[in-house]
Amino acid sequence: MLFIKDICKITRLNSSAVRYYDSQGLLGEVKRRDNNYRIFDEKDIERLLFIKKARSLGFELEEIKKILMLKDSGIAPCNYVSSKIQEKISFIKTEIARLQKENDKLEKYLSDAKKVDGCKGKICHYIEGIEEEQDKKIGGNVI
Repeated sequence: MLFIKDICKITRLNSSAVRYYDSQGLLGEVKRRDNNYRIFDEKDIERLLFIKKARSLGFELEEIKKILMLKDSGIAPCNYVSSKIQEKISFIKTEIARLQKENDKLEKYLSDAKKVDGCKGKICHYIEGIEEEQDKKIGGNVI
């Protein structure tokens, strides 16, 4: 018989997280003492550690809930988990490509702006870009 303070020490989760996971039905059947305190057992520790690991891998609570529901109903959740991991990998690869484009754009801005002597923008050419300064020139004349 374990209490929430014991569970927090073992899992290194704070009591708010444990209570929240419990309130979301992730810990299964609730066992309580006469004073309404939740009583935890080894199964709860196992589930909390699983939830903690799944969260660290980027799983949302609804996804974790489905994994636990599948397991509780006797269905191996591995196919579902594998599918979700593939989705996460795909998303991360897309996000890396997007971030690389953003990084390239910022590096070009920085490189181009460093070639200019002094601040040439209305406020700052590092943000406005030096092309704005060049756009003002028509036929060598500054507008």
